[in-house]
Amino acid sequence: HMESNFGKMTITRGKEHTFLGMLITLNSDGTVKIVMEDYVKEAIVDFGEDVSTSAATPAKKNLFDINERSTPLSKAQADRFHSVVAKLLYISKRGRLDIQLAIAFLCTRVSCCTEEDGGKLKRVLQYLHRTLHDFLVLGADCLTTLRTWVDAAYGVHHDMKSHTRGVMLLGQG
Repeated sequence: HMESNFGKMTITRGKEHTFLGMLITLNSDGTVKIVMEDYVKEAIVDFGEDVSTSAATPAKKNLFDINERSTPLSKAQADRFHSVVAKLLYISKRGRLDIQLAIAFLCTRVSCCTEEDGGKLKRVLQYLHRTLHDFLVLGADCLTTLRTWVDAAYGVHHDMKSHTRGVMLLGQG
């Protein structure tokens, strides 16, 4: 019935599946491993600059600082910036949660991106290049215990807005 409405489907069986840029592996211990190496490589290529210099973190401590004198990116550079940030937003929500803070900030800069923002994006890509083989593991060892953490930083953005982050853990991963 579905194929009559949507066309021919491909069905995969087993413990490894590729879906929307993710390699999903079902592990024998009940966890799921999500790898997005190829999609990260694609974002690095789309950026078009050398990012082989290693970065230990996705952002420096000046992530939220905005230099009003920084030169705006050209139309072509701004389009590329927007495209790469969008790819990294997808990656950060699916398999690389470690870059979410930097990407959340860069998403606020896509309509007014500058050379400084381009440097911050390059830093994220340098970090991803260094940690290309990192992956996400999801699993739950107890469905009755939920642990949560919340943190907030007040007045950290140039317009004095705050930044809040929360994490919930249901078991492992």
